[in-house]
Amino acid sequence: MNPQFASLVLGLSQQAASLLEGHRPEGMPEGGSVKEVARALIDTLSMLEEKTKGNLEGDETRLLTETLTALRFQFLRADS
Repeated sequence: MNPQFASLVLGLSQQAASLLEGHRPEGMPEGGSVKEVARALIDTLSMLEEKTKGNLEGDETRLLTETLTALRFQFLRADS
């Protein structure tokens, strides 16, 4: 697995998960929606999945797919 790819996926994932847990990043305006920012990060990972389809190693595909699945479930739970 390419370490830069894994770092990118895991970094974006951690940011989105933190936002969905309600942690507001330093410098984010109080009126800003953490959920909207989390959604943008999830959409970015989704775009990465689409654009790299067929070009990733098996473990990279699995990492991206499993990460997106977990984030999408977390996003839906945060809606409840």
